[in-house]
Amino acid sequence: MANMVRWADVRLLYVRELRSALRERNIVVNGILLPIFLYPLILWLVYTGISFVGGPTQGFASRVMLKGLSHEHLALQKDLEHDFRIELKNTPDPVGDIRGGTLDLLAEFLPPAAGAASPESNFRVQLTFDNSKDRSGIARDRFAEIPSRYRDQYLERNAGALGISPAQLQQFWIESKNIATSRQMGQFILGLMPPLFLIIMVAVGCMFPAIDSTAGEREKSTWETSMTIATPRANIILAKYLYVTTMASLAGILNLTAMLLSMKSVLAPILGGRTDDLTFQIPLFSVPLILLLTLLLAAFVAAGMMIFASFARTFREGQAMVSPFYIAIFMPVMFLQAPGIQFTAGLAAIPIINIAMVFREAITGTFHWHLIGITLAVEVLCIAAALWLATAILRYEDFLMGSYGGSFAKFLKERLLGGRRRRRQ
Repeated sequence: MANMVRWADVRLLYVRELRSALRERNIVVNGILLPIFLYPLILWLVYTGISFVGGPTQGFASRVMLKGLSHEHLALQKDLEHDFRIELKNTPDPVGDIRGGTLDLLAEFLPPAAGAASPESNFRVQLTFDNSKDRSGIARDRFAEIPSRYRDQYLERNAGALGISPAQLQQFWIESKNIATSRQMGQFILGLMPPLFLIIMVAVGCMFPAIDSTAGEREKSTWETSMTIATPRANIILAKYLYVTTMASLAGILNLTAMLLSMKSVLAPILGGRTDDLTFQIPLFSVPLILLLTLLLAAFVAAGMMIFASFARTFREGQAMVSPFYIAIFMPVMFLQAPGIQFTAGLAAIPIINIAMVFREAITGTFHWHLIGITLAVEVLCIAAALWLATAILRYEDFLMGSYGGSFAKFLKERLLGGRRRRRQ
């Protein structure tokens, strides 16, 4: 096949495919507009929705009933009355009202357990709530903060009366210091989401061009015309493959750029003012590796999708045949979003997953060159295997002319594997 390639013909056919793509609405929308606008918009809507739902949840007052609070600790009741998140109520049947949803929490103050060596002023609090109701669970969490704060204030007052200073009472303090810069924190967040979206958008940007350039041409009866062009068939297929790879790469790069530019705005609804301290930037020395990874990912996905879509006669059939491959691409990566997963040689040997892991580390400026080398070698081998398979399939005339009516699995079993067995016999 390599001896038949005429690069002048390939370039001419490649440009023709790109020009044709710009006239297809589905390809423009899914390959250009979708990567730029959709996923940043979806993320923004999701986080805004979370904030919208969480706002009313945090805004209501929890209805709490106190029972058995001694006069010595009425200051605790005053603290509760001054807390706008707590509304004190009295009811003859608090447990029934909690079940009915008209009361959120019953706080019952009990004396210390029998035999406990403690002053009479000590008490225990038994909280009765219904954890199947959000309001009741939130009321428990809110109330639990206030007795703890009251305890600290109570100890400070009594310690002062005994001549014990706050420093003597505290004994030690715990202070936290985050040494990560705002840029490092932003890169950490970038390493969690964009790798997954890059793979999804490369697949989305690849799907429609791959189907349209194969099954779509058969449906429009232009496939046979393309095969009669005065150039070897290998040049036509190579031009189509480079075109699909270009569209997939473009979708991935556009989506990554859009997410970098909009990440702060996207996260603002859920993180609030904390996004002001974050800087979402990719190290410049990581950009070449990221672009190379995107290109290899696009080349592998394009080869796979074109092989599957080539067995379809209509665009709809092509979508059905490509869908399992599409799902198989990004499903394993969804389980790698946990930040604690380490990049190992085993993961480096698994296609797609290895790219996601290298991509995550490249964003943070981390380079394990031996694992990167394994990743690049595996992806190149996968692309070479896919191209070899495509070359083997192209030898069959009925496949090229669209008269073959079987699936990829049937073709693989009967023609490729079956033919090899017959030659051995």
